[in-house]
Parts: sequence; C-alpha cells; structure tokens
Amino acid sequence: IFGCDQAAVYSNTHITIAPAVVTQVVNSTLKCGYGGDSMSALNAWIFIEVWRKLIAVGDYKKHDWVVKVDPDAVFFPDRLSKLLVKYQGAGYINNCRYGMHGPIELFSSRAIDALAADYKLSWDGKAPKTCVTKMDFGQWGEDMFMDQCLSKILEVKPVPTDSTLMCESHCECNAWYWCNEGDDMVSYHPFKSIDSYKNCMANAMGSPSKATIRA
Repeated sequence: IFGCDQAAVYSNTHITIAPAVVTQVVNSTLKCGYGGDSMSALNAWIFIEVWRKLIAVGDYKKHDWVVKVDPDAVFFPDRLSKLLVKYQGAGYINNCRYGMHGPIELFSSRAIDALAADYKLSWDGKAPKTCVTKMDFGQWGEDMFMDQCLSKILEVKPVPTDSTLMCESHCECNAWYWCNEGDDMVSYHPFKSIDSYKNCMANAMGSPSKATIRA
C-alpha cells in the first residue's frame, strides 16, 4: 500500500510501523465471530468504524480513488494505476462475479462522499444511518455490507466488474497460490506467512505478460 500516493494503516491500538508511519486508531475491537453461508468473518461493524475514521481524517478527498487492502493480500499499486485508466467515472469497481470480496476493495472518492453523507444522518455520526437501518446485515462481512450499502441503498453507480483486480480461490482463480496470472493481475489472496507472501510477490513479478502468454 505504501506504493500508493498516500497510505494509512488502521488498528485499535497505536503502533509505530516505521519512522513517520503510525496506525490510525479506531474505537473498536478487532475480534468478531464467523458465520453466514460461507462462514466468513462477521466484521461489518468493525469496518463501519474504520470507514468512519477514514472519513473523519478526510485525506481521501485529496485523491480520486480509495483502495482498501487486507494485510494478507499481495498487492501491486502500479498495476492498479494502469487499470484505473479504464474506469474514470465509475462509482466503484467490483472484483468478483459473485459480488465484491474483501481482500481488495476499490472505491471512487465520490462513493466515499456518499457514504460520508449517510454517516452525517445518524445522531452520533458513528454509522451510515440509511444503510444500517434498511439492511439486515447481522450475518454479513464488511465486503457485502459495503457492496449492498453503496449499490442498493445509496445507489452509487456505475459498478463495473474487473477480474484482474483479485485472484483468489473463492472467485474461480484456482491457481492463486502460484501468483502467475500475468503482469496485469493487481492482487493475490490469501498469504498468511511472510515467506509465502514473499514467494507470491517474486512469482508475480516474474510472471510473463498476457501478450506473451497468448503468443
């Protein structure tokens, strides 16, 4: 993420990651249960606080796009920059045919502005009022909450889908572990250890271009 024009790391405690790099502290536990159809993390309320913090800081307004990336996703910002040229004017970009998945989420600043306006409607500003009152999201993860909130409730459009945003097994990229899907794949997920993360990055950076593969 530090290859982006600006980056921030969110936690519920103050951590100095590197000189001049400290976490943005959110007022939430980072623990949650698991459930739903896929037994995924039920972390919608955690990320409602994370997005509140991002909106409160306001740095996103300096940029056209906001990308949220999980720590176990191998992410290539330079590839994302090339991809975004195709999507000027999009509300946000879906990364999977089955709906937006959480390892990498890409929103226009306009989409975050719409979310911020919904936070302002709540009496304490701590949650997007319309989305939390009109959706039954107790068994959802944060990715489904954001996808449904923005598309169905706040009607942020258009929402194109691009499969080169993410390669993971839950979205029909079965060779995700080898990280060799071409030099335009923006991210791979999941890699839970430092060694596996490094191996994926090395494989991806040595991956031939799609033009070479087709040849």
